[in-house]
Amino acid sequence: MNLEEFRESYINEDINAEAVNTSRYPIDVFIDSAVDILMNDYSLITDMSQCYYEFTKGTRAFKNMRIDAAYLDLPSSTLNLLFADYNEGEIKNITNEFLHNKSQLLLNYFENCLKGFFKDAEQADPAVQLARDIRVNVGYIYKIHLFIISTDKLSKAVKKLELPDFVYGGHIFKVDLDVLDIEGIYRAKLAGFTKEDIVINCKDFGVEGIPCIKADIETEQYESYLAIVPGTFLAEIYKKHNASLLEANVRSFLKFNGGVNKGIRGTILNEKSRFFTYNNGISTTAKAITTVNHPEKGLFITSFTDLQIINGGQTTATLAATNIKYNADLSGIFVQMKLTILKDSNPELIRNIATYANSQNKVKTADLNSSHPFYVRMEDYSRKIYAPLASGQIVQQLWFFERARGQYEQPMMQMTKKQQADYKLVRPKDKKFTLTELAKYLNAGAMLPHYVSWGGEVNAAHFHNNMVKQWDKDNSYYNELFYKELIGKKILFAFIENVVSAQEWYQERRAYRPQIVAYTFSKLVHEASKIKKSINFRQIWDNQKVSEVFEKDVAGIAKIVFDTIYDDSRTTANIETYCKREECWTIISKKSFQLSDELIDILVDPYEREIEENRAKKEQKFDSGICNEIAIFNKGSGYWQSMIERGTAQEVLTPGEIILLKAVINYCNGLYSQLTKYQLSEIAKIVQKLKDNMIE
Repeated sequence: MNLEEFRESYINEDINAEAVNTSRYPIDVFIDSAVDILMNDYSLITDMSQCYYEFTKGTRAFKNMRIDAAYLDLPSSTLNLLFADYNEGEIKNITNEFLHNKSQLLLNYFENCLKGFFKDAEQADPAVQLARDIRVNVGYIYKIHLFIISTDKLSKAVKKLELPDFVYGGHIFKVDLDVLDIEGIYRAKLAGFTKEDIVINCKDFGVEGIPCIKADIETEQYESYLAIVPGTFLAEIYKKHNASLLEANVRSFLKFNGGVNKGIRGTILNEKSRFFTYNNGISTTAKAITTVNHPEKGLFITSFTDLQIINGGQTTATLAATNIKYNADLSGIFVQMKLTILKDSNPELIRNIATYANSQNKVKTADLNSSHPFYVRMEDYSRKIYAPLASGQIVQQLWFFERARGQYEQPMMQMTKKQQADYKLVRPKDKKFTLTELAKYLNAGAMLPHYVSWGGEVNAAHFHNNMVKQWDKDNSYYNELFYKELIGKKILFAFIENVVSAQEWYQERRAYRPQIVAYTFSKLVHEASKIKKSINFRQIWDNQKVSEVFEKDVAGIAKIVFDTIYDDSRTTANIETYCKREECWTIISKKSFQLSDELIDILVDPYEREIEENRAKKEQKFDSGICNEIAIFNKGSGYWQSMIERGTAQEVLTPGEIILLKAVINYCNGLYSQLTKYQLSEIAKIVQKLKDNMIE
């Protein structure tokens, strides 16, 4: 698929069709799509929320301005502002003049915020709430990162995108500009796409080199170094590259915990000579480094390629933020660093490094865990369980779970138009869903809308942690019925989105739809549970649609949610922040609402569902037993022999476990015809034990 074909497909199918399906404006869908690419493909941002505002009657006091989306990323001391250019017609060239004009509109918004333009504006408006947050936190802002997204193409005449510093009231703000044009979107969709590596030359940040010691560890997978890093160096590279330096786990953790640690800040300001002693240091990875060996001083690192902070993001963020806010002198502050140079891109090794380095963190990211057997099982179901034929359909279709980024679109990039049409006929775009979307539907159904309101990674992390507990307890809970009910939840979620979008009270403000939808979903589930009933998600799967009976109740509940989050007496001024608090859910869950008799009639009694669930669990246990036996055989006797040898050498295995593993070897060699259920269960425990001890 060439660029022109891709653009046509992207505009018509990805954007316009999605806009129709979800009752939204195409430009809103485009912004969400572009933000997803900026965040997950290019790692340029950690979040971005839509908050359209335009002022075209410029005066001497306040200039013309426009923003379409923004995010005040305090952990990285960065204000992200976005302008969206959605052109459905013939492709045009994006010129220097265009970029300059749109960048100025974004900067004018920032300047107008500081001048008090929004002082008497509607306080519930997202752009107004952002303006308030900017004024309150302006001392922490180091950089204004501008983004221009477009369905047009960057002109070859545009060579430099550098913008001068923005100066206001004695403050100097660095300004960066990134443009995501249709070519950038196209590249992100291609198979094998990887973002450009960041190369950090130490001398560019005032350091000739970082003193280090190479660990004497022989392995083909990685090299290890221990280093002492100046605090000034860490702060400066973070101010320059921020989100791009943070491995996804750390981005999620910082977003959830606020980034700036008061204890670390206090040490920087008051006891900086003790910083090295008090701080645990940071763990990092890189694809490559360059070093020099001074005859007298030893080994020094002079550059890093794709440096990623795996643990210690809060330390790094706080060093930068304290320097910005308090003009703190970081000289004399040093941080110990463990550095792993990855010789290959083994995802299992990368995941384990990140997981174990962050074992103390309560929040784990979704990306690190996408290979967990739960997601693999959901992916398997989504490739083989065809949905019942809906009204008017002639071909059975699949709901496509995209466990890993690009699984849905990348195969199409190599197809002819006819092949693409056949592919999408069975796997239509509106039936695709991602890992973070899966977590959204399930957490809303679990009455955790305050988690959903945190957005993609953080919500998925919460879901993952709860899922793992259930998986370890009894993974047969995640069976074919669970999958079908998951799709039922996805269908209901989309139904609620459309109902909310059609309400007059929503049309007047058009804000906070994701939060309103999540809370409405959870409140609906809660109201059913209060009368000891459940929503029949299996029936929604069977019908591939939601009964019209739901519409009146959904609209009524959504209005309660809307009135609650816009209530001036809420304890948190910022509505987006308020929706993230459990307090918000507690208040909404207690609001009075009476489900209609028509809806109650189609709800299901818990005992009926329990019968079906128990049957599904038994079937899953049987299927899992077969799959486990096949997996054990496919590993081969050599694999299990190596487990015995390594487990014995490290004194991990008990004599009984060794005997069992020898039985597995005999099974692989054909001496035993099958393994018992007990043996299969115990083998799974042994494998997990070996993984926990980093042997498997």
